[in-house]
Amino acid sequence: MDVQAYLRHFIGLLHRQYEQALDDLTEEQCYFRPSATTNHIAFTAWHWVRTEDNVINFALQRRPTVWLERGLDTAWGLPKAAQGTGMPREEAQALRLPSIAVFLDYARAVWAATDRYLDTVTPEELSRITRVNPFGEIPVLWAIGQTVIAHGNQHLGEIWLIREIQGLTGIGM
Repeated sequence: MDVQAYLRHFIGLLHRQYEQALDDLTEEQCYFRPSATTNHIAFTAWHWVRTEDNVINFALQRRPTVWLERGLDTAWGLPKAAQGTGMPREEAQALRLPSIAVFLDYARAVWAATDRYLDTVTPEELSRITRVNPFGEIPVLWAIGQTVIAHGNQHLGEIWLIREIQGLTGIGM
C-alpha cells in the first residue's frame, strides 16, 4: 500500500468514527462534563475539526479554511482563527455550537476538503518541510500524522469515553 492510500484509509476511518460518535447525541449529551475540569464533547469535536481544517487547508495548502469561507466564526459567534488550543477552561466549557447537525455539516465539508487534498497529494508534497505550530518545521506527512491522525484519535477516545460515562454506547457497540 502506498502512503497516499494509507492516509486516505485511516483518515477516512477517523472521519466515519467521528460521525458515528456524534450523530445521535442530544444537546444535553453534547455538553455533559464528567467533572469540573473536563471539556464537553461539543468543544472536543469542534477543536479537532478546526485543527484539521487549519492544518490541511491553511498550513499545508495556504488556502482559506472552510471555517472562514463559510463565515462560521461570525455566524456561530466563535473565534476567527483560534481552534481551542490553549483556550482558557472557562471559555472552552462555555463554547456552544448551533446544533450537532449543523456542526456535522461543517465537519463533512472539512473532511471533503481533506479528501480532495489527499486525492492529489504527491510523495514530493508529503516530504516537503512546513511549519506547524507547536511542532515547528516538520515534513507534511508528519504534520498530517500528528495533527489529523494521532490528535484526532486522541480526541475521539475522549468523546467515546464521555459517551460511555453517560451510559451511551461506545465504539463498536
